[in-house]
Amino acid sequence: MYLKTENKNECSGCTACKNICPKNAIKMVEDEKGFKYPKIDKEKCIECGACYRICPNIKKEEKNSIIEAYGVKHKDEKERITSRSGGVFVALSDYILGQGGVVYGVKQNKDFTVCHSRAENKEQRDEFKGSKYIQSDMNDIIKKVKQDLKENKKVLFSGTPCQVHAVKVSVPEKYQENLYTCDLICHGVPSEKIFKEFLKYIEATAGKKIKEFNFRDKRFGWETHYETSIFDDGTEISTQFFRNLFYGHNILRPSCYNCNYANTHRPADITIADFWGIENVAPEFLDKKGVSLTIINNEKGKKWFENVKQDLQIINCSIEDCIKYTYTLSNATPEGEQMEEFWKDYKQYDFKYIIEKYASK
Repeated sequence: MYLKTENKNECSGCTACKNICPKNAIKMVEDEKGFKYPKIDKEKCIECGACYRICPNIKKEEKNSIIEAYGVKHKDEKERITSRSGGVFVALSDYILGQGGVVYGVKQNKDFTVCHSRAENKEQRDEFKGSKYIQSDMNDIIKKVKQDLKENKKVLFSGTPCQVHAVKVSVPEKYQENLYTCDLICHGVPSEKIFKEFLKYIEATAGKKIKEFNFRDKRFGWETHYETSIFDDGTEISTQFFRNLFYGHNILRPSCYNCNYANTHRPADITIADFWGIENVAPEFLDKKGVSLTIINNEKGKKWFENVKQDLQIINCSIEDCIKYTYTLSNATPEGEQMEEFWKDYKQYDFKYIIEKYASK
C-alpha cells in the first residue's frame, strides 16, 4: 500500500486511511501534478496500524452475487434533461430520501472545486446532477456516513468505485444493512491542477471571469461532449479543450491506469453509466435525451431497483453488450502515448502551448 511503498500506482486518494486514524495523524497532500496522497504526521502517529488494515487496495471486494444489466430512462422528461444520461440516479436517490434517508454525491462549488456532499432533500440532491471530470474531495465524508448509519438512517453513497469501496470497508458490518451504494463506470480522474490551469486559460483568452462551468453541456446532445464556460457578463463559450485533454489519457491519476475496478466485479450494489452503444443494442430505445446503463450487482441492489421501477422506462440487455461498448468494464484506461512528454511540457511552457499541442485537435 502507498503508506508503506509510496508507490502512487497503489493509491486512489480514497481517504479511508485518513478517516480511520484515531489521532487525526493523516492528511491529504497535493503533489506536483495536482493529486492528493495521504501523509502521516509522525509526531501524532501511535503506530496502531489501522490505516494499513483499512486500505481498500489490500481489502479486496467480494465478487458480485448476480449481474443484471438494463437500459434505463426516467419517465419524467425534466429529470432526464437535467441529468447527465438517463436519470436513473434520480430515481434511486428519491427512494432513499423517501425513506427519510440521506444521499451523498458530488457537487461543484462556486470556486469550481468538486467535493462530496450530503443531501437531505431533493433540492440538495439535484446539486449532484451532471458530470464532473476531476476527482472529488472526500474530506471527512466517511465519518459523516458512519454517523448517519449509527443514527439508523438509510444512506446512499455514490461515487467512483474506489470511493465506494473505501466507504464499504470503513463501515462496520452491523451498520451495512442501511448502506446503499452506487458506483460510476469511471474512465479515470484528471488532475485538478490541470483543470484550474484550463479555467485560467479560458478566462485569459476571453478577458472575462467565469461564473459557471458545465463539464458536459447536454444542450449539444447526449452523445456529444462539449464543456461550456459562462462568464460574469452572461456570455458563454463552448470548447472541447478539456475534453480532449481528458481523453488524451495524459492527465489521469496514476492509479487509474492500474484500476482494480475496471471489470464487472463492482464494489457497489448498483453500477450506473451512460449507455454507449445503445444504438446498436436497442436502437428503438435511443433518443437525444440520454439513456443510463444500469447494472445490478447483488440482491440488495436488485430489491432497491425493484422499488424504483415505476419511475423508469426499462429494457433488458446482456452484460456482454455492456462490455462490448464500455471499455472500462473490461480494461483499465491505458496511459497516454504522450504522457511523459505532456508533463515535461507542462513544467516548461505556458498553458497556451499545452492547449495548442494536446487539446486543439
